[in-house]
Amino acid sequence: MSTAEKKIDLITWLSNLQDEEILDQLESIRKKTVFDAYQKTLSPMSMEEFENCVAEAEEDIKSGRIISQEELENRIKAGRIL
Repeated sequence: MSTAEKKIDLITWLSNLQDEEILDQLESIRKKTVFDAYQKTLSPMSMEEFENCVAEAEEDIKSGRIISQEELENRIKAGRIL
């Protein structure tokens, strides 16, 4: 059975499933799987990377490349951050 066939089979089975306990277990598995995949993408910042970020931020402040918290919030609400 191919991957696509397995997915269709599971979707069909799931759409007919009425057992709340099994649905809760499946939801738990889904959340853990998504969380674990996300965790694998994270890696700690090295001290050099951190120091470079701080230096860049300090240069931005000196050069006036800053905005207020209020302006940032307005941009986010408007759907444009930069």
